Amino acid sequence: MSFASLLLIGTLGCADTPREPESWIRSGTESELASTLEIASRRYEAPDAPDVWLVGVTHIGDAGYYEALSNLVADVDVVLYESVMPEGARPHSADTDESRRASTRAGLDLLANVAERCPEPPAAVESFVDCVRGLDLRLVGWVRNASVDAWGRSIRYEVDPEDGGLELRSAGSDGRFDTEDDLVAVGGSRPDAEAAQPDRNLQAMLADSLGLRFQLESMPYDADAWRVSDMTMHEVEAAFARRGIEFAVIGDMLSGASIPAQLINAMLALIPFGDAISGGAVSDGIKVVLIELLGSPGILNVTDQQFGEGFHEVIVVERNTVPLVDLDRIVDVESDVESVAILYGAAHMPDMAERLLASKHGYRLVESRWDDAIEVDLANSPLTERDRKSIRRSIRLALAQLKRQARLERERNESEAE
Repeated sequence: MSFASLLLIGTLGCADTPREPESWIRSGTESELASTLEIASRRYEAPDAPDVWLVGVTHIGDAGYYEALSNLVADVDVVLYESVMPEGARPHSADTDESRRASTRAGLDLLANVAERCPEPPAAVESFVDCVRGLDLRLVGWVRNASVDAWGRSIRYEVDPEDGGLELRSAGSDGRFDTEDDLVAVGGSRPDAEAAQPDRNLQAMLADSLGLRFQLESMPYDADAWRVSDMTMHEVEAAFARRGIEFAVIGDMLSGASIPAQLINAMLALIPFGDAISGGAVSDGIKVVLIELLGSPGILNVTDQQFGEGFHEVIVVERNTVPLVDLDRIVDVESDVESVAILYGAAHMPDMAERLLASKHGYRLVESRWDDAIEVDLANSPLTERDRKSIRRSIRLALAQLKRQARLERERNESEAE
């Protein structure tokens, strides 16, 4: 996979489609003063359903961009956000004793695994929340969800005073602790200080190198109104497997664990050094590349073509189904909710908007806004007009090569299928 493909997947989350007439991503240069990538957010109304904001987002951007989006959804009753997650992170929805036990077990296993990242074993939910808030803001909601079993009862935390071991216990279906019906998970060894630090992926590393911010570290995922609304990693892997696609390759590259990712990480570490020599031209140049690349109409179709038809079906269509189903449930059972925001990568939004407008609720578009996600101050940048023309020319050549590679890959796959 090329570095350009990694950037496309990493920054907007998936492949785009040309079906939706409304644009959600655009780029431009204003009087040679600034080069800007803009992302849309749109509000929809329905007669007997909550207002819905579809908030497109790029996973790396300027600090002010994430502040603006956070302010946009600050007064929204429920924020449904994108994040492929482990089993047990969402509230339980099981309705049989067997499925409740399986769902509770997944939550207990999640708690036990996450607890191993805390310097001290958490003795209660709130101390657990205090720990994970410094690791990953999303974990706050996940820990709270998993700390209630599928029968609606609190998980019991017990720390052994002698060895510091953590035991997590559900009373099971009978509601009585310390019986054969209990479900139990045990936390493992404590990490050293270095191991306790959260992993950094390519998106976060790229943001750091360019003086930008990473979405997951810049928005209030720990807020009470925020709910994870996505597929689990197991569900994504199973969906790809049904289509004969191996998602592990993409996941490893974006996680920062693969050899190509390590090489890219080393390259990114050199950006500040190059900036020191060039007066900031290196990072400005890469940001202009991102703006031009991500703002090119239809460019993300290249990534879709490279991985096959099933890629778009899983990464966009199946994942988009989750927040739309959650919205239906909110309409049916949460009558006090007057507003909902769906916060997903901008490339999800054409399909999301099309399906929202076609839903039974009768939604219609009533408001649009554009926010500057990445901006380069050309007036004060060391980049010259010649540099920018060279960047645009290089992008055109790179895109032509990507399209050619995607076509050859598709033809090879079709030939092998025959």
